[in-house]
Amino acid sequence: MSRLLVVAGKGGVGKTTVTAVMARASADSGLRVLVVTLDSRTGLSELLGGRATDGTTYDGTTIHTGLGPNGTGSIHLRTITASEALQDYLATQGLARLAKRLVASGVVGVVSSAAPGIDDLLVLGKIKHLVGLTGPNGEHDLILVDAPAAGHAISFLQSPRAMATTIRGGPLRSQAIEVQQMLTDPDKCRVLMVTLPETTPVNEMLETTESLRESVGVSFAPVVVNNVDVAVDMEALVAAGESTARGSLPTDDLMRAAEYRAERSALHRTTIERVGQISHDVITLPHVATASMDHDDVVVLADLVRGASPKRSRAKRPS
Repeated sequence: MSRLLVVAGKGGVGKTTVTAVMARASADSGLRVLVVTLDSRTGLSELLGGRATDGTTYDGTTIHTGLGPNGTGSIHLRTITASEALQDYLATQGLARLAKRLVASGVVGVVSSAAPGIDDLLVLGKIKHLVGLTGPNGEHDLILVDAPAAGHAISFLQSPRAMATTIRGGPLRSQAIEVQQMLTDPDKCRVLMVTLPETTPVNEMLETTESLRESVGVSFAPVVVNNVDVAVDMEALVAAGESTARGSLPTDDLMRAAEYRAERSALHRTTIERVGQISHDVITLPHVATASMDHDDVVVLADLVRGASPKRSRAKRPS
């Protein structure tokens, strides 16, 4: 629905996993997807099916090609930092040597301390440039940004309006205004909020949503409720437990475990209904019983998002 999706949510809700799932679902639908991370999270590249070092540079890495019904889907991962965005911008202005000196001297950190938000504006300015290159004739069809955790995500997206208000003129103010216009154009940008099916994460998600709507004016994609415990058949669960345990666990213990699962599932359904009263579009991702999510889990969840039959990974890695 937009060229840019900013994936945001409280720390611990699975925001990075959801970014990977949405990227894979989009690529499996035939889209050329660019995934942007702001802090070189190696876990994201591995969830996408790459190596730990993939996508940790400014130019990034193409992780998959040949996805989708026509083989047009692909996933490219790159990291964008304020210092590299500044160096890139100055190079386009014919100031490549100056850019290297400024970055080497740590000037970005100094300026960021003196003018909070300017580093976020530099990153968003680069993302705006990339959004301008999306489309049939561009390099990508969709850009997914794994945004900072909720608190920083708000200040991250507020930075263009703050800079436009603070700075009276010049190219930096023009950049801030253009980025703000991109953020408030639903055809170009939407924020995808991620939460868990629990009271506190949902409350925080609603607070963040309201704050971003009022202070930035962004539009929103469907809310993703992650890690949902699906409805259980208590009798079947007990029977399976008895069969697996070979009689080592008393039926009463299995029943109590089944009752706990049923209560948890009912609580999750109630919480999802609450989210649905506020957001007409809700995507639920089921709980995955694993100690650590991997790429195969992401592929299965991506298929569920697309409404397809779950399958294992069958993507091509570029040679």
